[in-house]
Amino acid sequence: MKRIKGILLIIIIFFACDFAVERIMKHGVDEMYGLNQYADVLLVGHSHLMLATDKQQMEDDLGMKVSKYTREGVNVSDRKVMIQQFLDSGYGDSLKVVLYGVDLCTFTGEGLSANSYKLFYPFMDDAKIGRYIREQGSAQDYWLHKLVRTTRYSDDAMKNGAARGWLHNWSNMKSGAIDIEAYKKQLAEGGERHIEMNEELIAEFRETMDMLTSRGIKVALVNTPTLDLVNNYEPDCYQMVVDWFQHYADEQPLIEYWDFNPEYASRHELFFDRIHLNVQGQQVISPLITEKVKSWIALSSEQWALSIEE
Repeated sequence: MKRIKGILLIIIIFFACDFAVERIMKHGVDEMYGLNQYADVLLVGHSHLMLATDKQQMEDDLGMKVSKYTREGVNVSDRKVMIQQFLDSGYGDSLKVVLYGVDLCTFTGEGLSANSYKLFYPFMDDAKIGRYIREQGSAQDYWLHKLVRTTRYSDDAMKNGAARGWLHNWSNMKSGAIDIEAYKKQLAEGGERHIEMNEELIAEFRETMDMLTSRGIKVALVNTPTLDLVNNYEPDCYQMVVDWFQHYADEQPLIEYWDFNPEYASRHELFFDRIHLNVQGQQVISPLITEKVKSWIALSSEQWALSIEE
């Protein structure tokens, strides 16, 4: 009996410590992605948008709260979950603009992480996210992370995100520039993804946009620069994607398409690799995005004032 009590005590202490550590980690993650604040501007996308934007600079220049919910490797389906998560969190009522990252492979079915649902482990107490994880992974995997809460942070990127959240450190750590000659060799060997237009992803994208615009939230489809060499790998397919986004935005009164490639894709010194900007690239692009947000919000305010006067 004494031995059983000792075992039970160890189990209780284990789960109590597990819960306490997980709560500390969760707070850091929420701080990192701005999931615990009323935001005027929400950024949603993968590492392209993450590395192209400076949250602190944007907040300072806009005089508004910015939540930067960008995750490595998330696809269109994941972003739909991310946006729903923010809207359901109770902090979405103040949203004016969502910056949604797009690129040449937004609708390519393969290439990003096949296990990107694991990025949502810290949020699996949310019923909808828990269901999403359950549908994507195995039952064993689900229950392990459900019961032993600290396992939700086993990924190094997640632990790093929690630490950076506590430190309020949103800086771009990518210094240095791409080796153009090495990348040209990679292209010559056919080592690049093919552009696709997956109909299921397009449908999920449309549903995501409807989710936002039905609430009166403006959406900017932000195509941050990718290297001209990768854009020109399949030029016709690349142009098809660009034209699709532009045509879609033209038909939606609350949606705009912002493409920074024409002016900056050939500025090789701004790139850490073929699809990601380095620190210098962020310093160039982030203020440009900020100015477009500022102008868009100001224009909307003027239009609203004119409608009141009329």
